[in-house]
Amino acid sequence: MVSGGATRLRSMPEVADIWCMSHTDEPIPAAQGGAGETRDHPEFRHPLPRLTSKVFTDLAIWMAGFGLLIGLIFPLFVMAVGVPARYVITERFFVATVGAGLVVGATNQFLSRVVVRSRLRFMQSKMSRVEAALRQGTFVDDVCTPEKCSIPIDSDDELGEAAASFNHLVEALAASHHATQVARRFATTLSSHLELEPLVEAALEDLQNAGTHSASALYAVSDTELAVISARGIVEPGRLAAGELVQRAYRNLETVEVELPEDVLLDGGVVTFRPRMVVLHPLHVRRVPIGVLVLASAEPISGGETHLIQQLLQNFAVALANAIGHERLQRIAAIDALTGLYNRRLGLERLSQEFSRSARLTEPLGVVLFDIDHFKVVNDTYGHQVGDRVLKAVADAVKGVLRDSDTLVRYGGEEFMALLPAADEADVHRLSERIRCAVESCIVPDGPVDVSVTASVGAVSYYGTKATDVDDLIRQADTAMYAAKKAGRNTLAFASS
Repeated sequence: MVSGGATRLRSMPEVADIWCMSHTDEPIPAAQGGAGETRDHPEFRHPLPRLTSKVFTDLAIWMAGFGLLIGLIFPLFVMAVGVPARYVITERFFVATVGAGLVVGATNQFLSRVVVRSRLRFMQSKMSRVEAALRQGTFVDDVCTPEKCSIPIDSDDELGEAAASFNHLVEALAASHHATQVARRFATTLSSHLELEPLVEAALEDLQNAGTHSASALYAVSDTELAVISARGIVEPGRLAAGELVQRAYRNLETVEVELPEDVLLDGGVVTFRPRMVVLHPLHVRRVPIGVLVLASAEPISGGETHLIQQLLQNFAVALANAIGHERLQRIAAIDALTGLYNRRLGLERLSQEFSRSARLTEPLGVVLFDIDHFKVVNDTYGHQVGDRVLKAVADAVKGVLRDSDTLVRYGGEEFMALLPAADEADVHRLSERIRCAVESCIVPDGPVDVSVTASVGAVSYYGTKATDVDDLIRQADTAMYAAKKAGRNTLAFASS
């Protein structure tokens, strides 16, 4: 269970067994509203000695014997009620009474076969159908659904109880089959994705479809606090991250169920509405919390659904932790540790993507290269620690003047590159000048001295030049930057056709 205990991967049979147990723990009711007590017969004892290997043959023998006995005793009973012996103690009378007893016994046997045996044969045919479906692996796949394989309960006795027990067995098998299918699909989903975003999107879809859930949200630890990783159908999911319900599930590692929550709204398309029930599942690996899954439904969520989800989350928590770790490693490998900007490798990958997109959609693209003027002098005069602070201050200042869609890259040493998607020549001119002014205005205090720097900026706009590929675009921006240096530094040079 996700809310407690050591974490280990569960196999699909285990998930199915737990789902089945969650559906069969309740006492099996008697036929159509009987007493509802669980009957436990550890060993069956026959009330009469077995004569043959067939119950109905034994029944026929016992009924014939009973009829014969009645036929023999009946004359004595007739005499006891006052009938003269001369009328009773005769061969003909004995033959008649014995014959009548045998006829009664045969009639009872016939009726039992018609009433009971036909019912048992019907139950046996249903059981054979279930057995065949299980052997062929097609249970519930339109072959043996509970509707098709259940037995009508039309008698308030042991036969009715047997039919009810059989129906409960079919329902439990159907639930087990459903759980196995869900677990198999979910395992395939988890093994098909390593990246965080596609893993979470696919997993949330599977988890919602595993029950009657209408909406979901996943929260995971980011920079020491819970943040929304993904949400489906929940209005303002970020507001719940700091709420009491999510925090309680996260801190205490306990599943929280809330009916008609006041602080959760679902998006119904036209209107928003409150869900009937919300369940918050903590996610952890070896008792170390990593997040919270929120599932909301417009209908009541059954205990069986919650139990199944909890078992699926064991594997999901491990997969999520691996994906978060993988993303963190990718981020470490892609981020410059000093400035927090993308490094050269990832910057060139991003530029290649933007260049392909620009060429495909015939949209403009701007590239700006700028180099801090006389940066070696800063290092030699004030030391490398001050030089590092200058690099960080320049990076922060330039990020502050770029658009949200732009990307700033530490290209190498004191050289930076800015990618400006969908920026035409006028936009590139304006943003490049902003960059130059931001660097010029950047001041880093070092004791009583304020250290300031300038930058030489070279810019190019794709479609404004005849760049044939990414390398050519960078080459033109680099040429423009060196032209700015030759022009006296702290200036902007623009590459154009």
